[in-house]
Amino acid sequence: MDRGVRNTLFGIAAFIAAILGLLVASTIMPKGLSEMEAQKLGFYRFDQPRVVSDFKMTNQLGEDVNLDTLRGHWSLLFFGFATCPDICPTTLSVLSDSVKEMKTPATVVMISVDPERDTAERLNQYVPAFHPDFMGFRGSFDETVKLAEQLNAAFGKVPGREPGTYTMDHTASLVLMDPEGRYAGFIKAPHNAQNIARVIGSL
Repeated sequence: MDRGVRNTLFGIAAFIAAILGLLVASTIMPKGLSEMEAQKLGFYRFDQPRVVSDFKMTNQLGEDVNLDTLRGHWSLLFFGFATCPDICPTTLSVLSDSVKEMKTPATVVMISVDPERDTAERLNQYVPAFHPDFMGFRGSFDETVKLAEQLNAAFGKVPGREPGTYTMDHTASLVLMDPEGRYAGFIKAPHNAQNIARVIGSL
């Protein structure tokens, strides 16, 4: 066979192999999201993940937890409380539906903004009721504020209609923590199970 023809055939074969390789890779590896695609899903990822200082809290079982608890996997955090009438149960329900669609589910944690009423026992009755793997963290007021400030979350006590009663106002965004325990971005409300699953699947 003529060398020029042979080289041309080899070139065509190499080109076809490269195209097939790209097609196979695209079906095996998860596709990342462009910035525009991510924002359509309500997801805002930082160019550089932000370092978070360590914290000391307890989970719904009364066990000590800290930043190491969030390392080694992607985590979705949100600030809420067990007697929340709407945002928290809605968010937990959406997250429950979302993790069922994830090949590798993210760790889900509700950090209580109402440690005065959210005892470990109450959190243990509340959070896992939405999904057995969900966790609830509680800490001192100061510890909670310190963590919330680092994660761009705000909360505050709102007096109720009856004397001595109150509710809590709080940020509804989901906080994304990377496997290094860093603040990687956030997902704005309102939340959608399929959108959250797609975001986690793109990481």
